[in-house]
Amino acid sequence: MFVFSLLLLASAEYSFACTCVASNRPLNAQVKEAFNNSTVIFSGEVISITPKSEYEVTVKIKVEKSWKGTFSKEVAITTNKNSAMCGYGFEVGKTYLVYAYGAKDDLSTTNCSRIKLFSNKEDIKYLDKLKKRVKIKST
Repeated sequence: MFVFSLLLLASAEYSFACTCVASNRPLNAQVKEAFNNSTVIFSGEVISITPKSEYEVTVKIKVEKSWKGTFSKEVAITTNKNSAMCGYGFEVGKTYLVYAYGAKDDLSTTNCSRIKLFSNKEDIKYLDKLKKRVKIKST
């Protein structure tokens, strides 16, 4: 039995696990924290998903509205291929509210970010308030 266990462990090439901690704080506090921790926040429709590497995909999104960051009409972000690796399961043709981080030309996201289908608009009123505050501070 011991030898079998060793062989089983030795044959495992990779192991992935992803756990996101759910917050019990009020929604406005969660959105504010995500706003502060994200490089960009926008809504947009996924127009393509292409493999980037063995474990990652590049998701091209047509930007519809931005709350943080500046964009061209399309943005490419990287995420892992599956949720076990903390990747977000984007689908072509669906519109999302995206919280991403990284350099402008190397944006990433995970399933632990506040990404959600755009039809679920509970974050929007808080994002609109935060965006207005940023504009006031920068002038």
